[in-house]
Amino acid sequence: MFEKSLTDLIQGLRANKRNEGEYIQTSLAEIQNEVQLSDMHYKSAAIDKLNYLHMLGYDMNWANFNVVEVMASSRFSEKRTGYLAAAQSFHQETDVLMLTTNLIRKDLASSNVMEVSIALDGLAQIVTPELATDLFDDVMAIVNHSRPYIRKKALVCLYKLVLKHPEGLHDFVPRLKETLDDPDPSVMSSAVSVICELARTNPRNYLPLAPKLYQLLNSSTNNWMLIKIVKLFSSLTPIEPRLAKKLHGPLSQLVCTTSAMSLLYECIHTAVVGDIIGVPVPVIDSAGREIDFAELCARKLELFFESKDHNLRYVGLVTLAHLQVKRPDLVYRHYDTVLNCLDDPDLSIRMRAIEVISGMTTRKTLSRTVKRLMSQLILSETISLMPENTVDSSNYTADNGASIPKFDSVGTSLISAQGSIVSSKRAANKGPDPANSPEYRMAAIKAILDMCSRQSYANMTNFEWYVATLVDLVYVSGVDVGQMIGEKLLDVTVRVRQVREFSVKMVRRLLSDHHLVGYASAESSNSKVLCTAAYILGEYCTLLPASSDDVELLLPSSLDRLGGEQQATFIQAAMKAYTNWLQDAAGYWNGEIWELVRSVTSSTMVVLSQLALVGSRSFQTRDGHLSSNTDALVAAMPLQMSGRLRQFIEITKAVSMATSSPSDSAPEICFELHELFTTYELNPVSVAAQAKVPVPEGLDLDSLIGEAIPDTTWIVMPPSPQPVAPPRRRSSNQGKGTTASGDRENDLYYLGGGSDSRPRDLIDLPDVDDIPVMTLDLGDRISSKPRKGAKKNKGKKHRKSRVRSPSLPPVLVDIADDEDMPGDAPNGKQLRSTEPSLSPRENDLAGKTS
Repeated sequence: MFEKSLTDLIQGLRANKRNEGEYIQTSLAEIQNEVQLSDMHYKSAAIDKLNYLHMLGYDMNWANFNVVEVMASSRFSEKRTGYLAAAQSFHQETDVLMLTTNLIRKDLASSNVMEVSIALDGLAQIVTPELATDLFDDVMAIVNHSRPYIRKKALVCLYKLVLKHPEGLHDFVPRLKETLDDPDPSVMSSAVSVICELARTNPRNYLPLAPKLYQLLNSSTNNWMLIKIVKLFSSLTPIEPRLAKKLHGPLSQLVCTTSAMSLLYECIHTAVVGDIIGVPVPVIDSAGREIDFAELCARKLELFFESKDHNLRYVGLVTLAHLQVKRPDLVYRHYDTVLNCLDDPDLSIRMRAIEVISGMTTRKTLSRTVKRLMSQLILSETISLMPENTVDSSNYTADNGASIPKFDSVGTSLISAQGSIVSSKRAANKGPDPANSPEYRMAAIKAILDMCSRQSYANMTNFEWYVATLVDLVYVSGVDVGQMIGEKLLDVTVRVRQVREFSVKMVRRLLSDHHLVGYASAESSNSKVLCTAAYILGEYCTLLPASSDDVELLLPSSLDRLGGEQQATFIQAAMKAYTNWLQDAAGYWNGEIWELVRSVTSSTMVVLSQLALVGSRSFQTRDGHLSSNTDALVAAMPLQMSGRLRQFIEITKAVSMATSSPSDSAPEICFELHELFTTYELNPVSVAAQAKVPVPEGLDLDSLIGEAIPDTTWIVMPPSPQPVAPPRRRSSNQGKGTTASGDRENDLYYLGGGSDSRPRDLIDLPDVDDIPVMTLDLGDRISSKPRKGAKKNKGKKHRKSRVRSPSLPPVLVDIADDEDMPGDAPNGKQLRSTEPSLSPRENDLAGKTS
């Protein structure tokens, strides 16, 4: 018997907040009884209540068959309830869907318009490949219905059907083209919407509809249909370039006259993406003046940036990014506007602004752009700085109390070169700062690195400032970008000779930071830059006065926490610094220097022995103690650093023996060791250079080098474990016993008691201990580490700029190109003046304004 209506159910839920679950379970039990009634009115009301509970998260699949029964009702109100329940609960695997085919076909052929309407709506929601195949022709017949309301619903339903039944496109597309001439605007709008959605997958199939769409573009006054048409042409124009000239007039007219921002955006976006702005035909703006279409679009984009709507500012930046590829000179005029977008509270707008500002940066604007991004990285809550790298917080702190990094006093660092950072208090009480987002910080740092190093440092005017900025990023990044910073630091140091001395000073400061080195193994500590710093200090240690402190910096107490490859880099750099200092000390040899050399060599040997001890903890003697043999310890270490450590230990042993007694002159070994590392200069190599190396005549890379090594692995093969066999009875048959003993004599895995029981082939073989052990001398090739950043520069030469700035004196720097094989373009070094000048696109802009 019917107990509650839907209204009673909702009121009961509101009245039973404390025991809502119990009340719902009681209601579900009542519904289960009600759907079994024969009265369709009560059954429909029960399904109505079940629809409501389904929206609250309760399952109703157990009533699928009852839903189909309500769908078949002759009353429209009950039929509507059934279709609504089917749209909510049915899915592709619902088993009762096969029962709905004839039911839906009957409703589609009904004379009642409302029944046809709900059948189309329901079919679009529950369509499956089987239903689409069976009912496609029935829906196609309704496209010619007398009611426009049904025609437009049929078009949208057919779109859902062809997604499940692609074979129906051959019949649907011609009928879709006919509906573009429908007298009702709503039907035409529906047809355009369907074409626009279908063209996303393959626009070329709908290129024949371009003439009719062009006619609608010129005649229609419906902004929403115009948006669809313009968006459709943005997909067709790249396929058919001739459409650009045809669309130039209608789109330019819409850009000049429309006040709808959504339509204006689609017109500008289509003009840029379809290269319609490249058509050399002037347009008439609102003031009656002739103007270039691209310039008109750039001016109209200012309306988006001036809007308070975040969505409009975002789409404006998206369009500006596309326009930047076609006409960078027009985008450069919006530099200040895009720069202000970097302070927008919306994170998505900031991310788009970084993308645009990175592409429009020139020599004149590089430092200003980097300063703005660095100020956001510094004035945030995510950075952690040590006291020795920061100024006194009582003198200068940010709004949030974070310390501000101390920069170089000679004006080479970012902040001191551009002025102090002014902390922004306007965003103090406006929610979380987007600059604290790791995603934004990573994008900002990548933009800084890309802008500074783009096109072989084409925009760079002060390389010392760039190196100082890289060091600042280690402390203010807030994310783990140590590897990226290290690659850029190594690249600029190797390529630009004039900045190497300053780079060595800066990396020495990094390695002197005990906090950074001590927590090198922690995540997000940017510790990967320390390997690059160690390499630079060791490779170019001759550019600064030699000091034994460099050896201590390169052999820190926390070195054992790093990986084998990183340890090898530090040890190799320490060898270079040690031999450099030893060569320098030998130049003014006396008794004090002798004692200093003995002291430094002794302390270095102690550190190396400790490294060998810590790195070989798993190498133990039979009694469980670590071996005191250094060579054995080194041999048990990882291969990446064992070779480097062995070399360094041998060098210190040789120096210790040569300086065992005082002498009036320095031993020759003190002068000769550093030549091991300075004979050849390492230069960047082109990526394609290895593939261009010709193979010498007569060299067969597949042939063996030397005599073939005999395969002796079967000699030392360990015997298989002897299985414990049950005792056998002795056979009285003498022939059988003889056969068994013969088999045991020829069995390789049978261990007999006497020497005669061994196989005859193995009797004359030597003992295992007498087999010689072959050693393969690999030298330093396995432990040597490939240089990072040595294959990065594209080697493009850049034009000298024509406009000079008097603020900085010109400095001639040489940027090394990638070395390549002969036969290509001439290699060498490109000499370039670092005086501030305009880039090629700025020169074009300057020529136009003049």
